[in-house]
Amino acid sequence: MIRPALLALIALVAPAATLAQTAPVPLSPDTWPRNIDGMCDWHACDEGGSVRFALAVTRDGRVRACEIVESSGNARLDENTCRLLTRYARFAPARDKRGKAVAGRYVQWMHWKVPEAPASLETGAQADRP
Repeated sequence: MIRPALLALIALVAPAATLAQTAPVPLSPDTWPRNIDGMCDWHACDEGGSVRFALAVTRDGRVRACEIVESSGNARLDENTCRLLTRYARFAPARDKRGKAVAGRYVQWMHWKVPEAPASLETGAQADRP
């Protein structure tokens, strides 16, 4: 028979054992969106920004949820960061200590930069000379 004190010790140790795991590993992060085009109206994102995010990754490596941990200061940029990462980011799942795929959490920064403005016709064209 298991004594109540031993049972309580097992209950306290079991949650810690489930935390002993590897983190999710990003797959092909170079294919994730990096360009701010289409994320904001041309001047709505100022100079871009850095967003710290946390992704809840399922045991099959897909993003289930995204949370902004530290804002860029631009709500639209933050919102679109989560939208794009939820759609495009894929992972090798986290593993428990036995190597079994489990849900995990991935925390990282995304640095966005506004591309150079395209040249307008007035600044890009030369006048014809007679």
